[in-house]
Amino acid sequence: MFPHLFQGLDISEFHCETCELAKHTRVSFLISNKRSSHPFHLIHSDIWGPSAIPNVYGARWFVFLIDDCTWVTWIFLLKQKYDVSIVIPNFHSMVQNQFGVKIKSFRIDNARDYFNQTLSPYFQSQGILHDSSCVNTPQQNGVAERKNGYLLNKTRALLFQGNVPKSYWGEAVLTATYMINRIPSQVLDNKSPVEILKSFYPHFRTSNGLTPRVFGCTTFVHVHSQHRDKLDPRAIKCVFLGYSSTKKGYKCYNPSTRKFYISTDVTFTENKPFFPKSSLRGEISMMEDSPYESFKPLDLSHVSTHGDEEPKSFQSITPESPNFTIELVSSPIPTNVTHNFP
Repeated sequence: MFPHLFQGLDISEFHCETCELAKHTRVSFLISNKRSSHPFHLIHSDIWGPSAIPNVYGARWFVFLIDDCTWVTWIFLLKQKYDVSIVIPNFHSMVQNQFGVKIKSFRIDNARDYFNQTLSPYFQSQGILHDSSCVNTPQQNGVAERKNGYLLNKTRALLFQGNVPKSYWGEAVLTATYMINRIPSQVLDNKSPVEILKSFYPHFRTSNGLTPRVFGCTTFVHVHSQHRDKLDPRAIKCVFLGYSSTKKGYKCYNPSTRKFYISTDVTFTENKPFFPKSSLRGEISMMEDSPYESFKPLDLSHVSTHGDEEPKSFQSITPESPNFTIELVSSPIPTNVTHNFP
């Protein structure tokens, strides 16, 4: 009211303990638009979960890894949260083997899962800087936090559009990542993350050559002659759930037999969702899988066949794979981890 009374005075002299106790506020956060100059110098990461409904493989969490330079994202589905201690060293090994570089810095939130007797010594032994945000300060891990929300938005859209039950959330988040890695971004000068990565590593294969399809649509997978009699059906009706990260094929699922089929011999009815529309928007289906106990994957040739065996690990490391599909990777990730990335 009387500014002339304070002319020539330093406002810092008016701070006192009472003012701090009564009026203390948080500092503002500056937005940084800087990106690393080279892929894999800095990796952002976060863990999502647990999901109230396990996916068809029994996963209830997922961890994602984002390259600060290219923004390519890798997704790994986890049955147990502590499996992140296995995923990260395996991911680092893949980066060294496929790209010939080492990760220099790892930025995460303050979650205890990243600070354990496995990961902390590993980061130290590899010379990786382990940056974490302060307690209750997710803004310091903003890249991962924003990506988390973006991924979930895309995942919900895929589920709702195709009336797909929630038990398929794992396949939806993998497919969402696969798409995001290939969609042009304004932040990247209207280039996709995969294009940016390709510019640094021209010989790296980032495409599986498959035409994008509508998630959750009805498909018919061809049954090869060695798997049928003369009067048996020549195709199996399935739901389309994404792309394989280890094979050049579409990933289709038959809920009645609980089997996955990975094949290129697939006919798509993209204007017809496999699951009937319900008022619960994707929560109810013909089988809201109880989910994984009797799940048996099957690969048709052209499609490859695993028969009815339980897979020791379902590989989907794909930065597109929702993230992006790297078919070169076959790191020994345990059966309780489903990986996916470029």
